[in-house]
Order: sequence, then structure tokens, then C-alpha cells
Amino acid sequence: MTTTTTNLFGDRIAIRARGYVEPRGYAGQPGAGPAGETCSTCEHARQGRRWAKCIKGKRRTNGRGTDILLHAPACQHWGPSS
Repeated sequence: MTTTTTNLFGDRIAIRARGYVEPRGYAGQPGAGPAGETCSTCEHARQGRRWAKCIKGKRRTNGRGTDILLHAPACQHWGPSS
């Protein structure tokens, strides 16, 4: 969940909910791949019960920081799933 607030200078800033971790497990820049494709249709995406990882990603751990979002637009490493 994201809320917005203003800082001392009057700028609006977004604040993420406590415990939120930005997904950083992508092999490339999401959106740089074929139009209309997502990570869920890629051969490199692996999904567990509560997580999804890209096996082509730079580093994979058991933490949430290297997860990916399956509905994210495909990156330049996208390949059709077999």
C-alpha cells in the first residue's frame, strides 16, 4: 500500500507500507521486451506458492528482494515458454 504526504519543502512524496520490498530479481529492464508479453509467459520465470523468480536474473536468494512480478512487462531476455 502506498500513501502520499508532503515533506518540509512542500514536495509530495510516496511512502510505502512497512515491510514492502521492491522486486529486484529481473534479468533486464521490464518493458524492454516484446509488446504485449509479460513475465508470466517467459521461459525463464519460475513460480512457487508465494513467490516468482527469474532464473536468468543476476542473483537469486530466498528473500523477497529477488522476486519478480509475473504481471510485469517482458524484458529484453524474454523467451517463449515451451
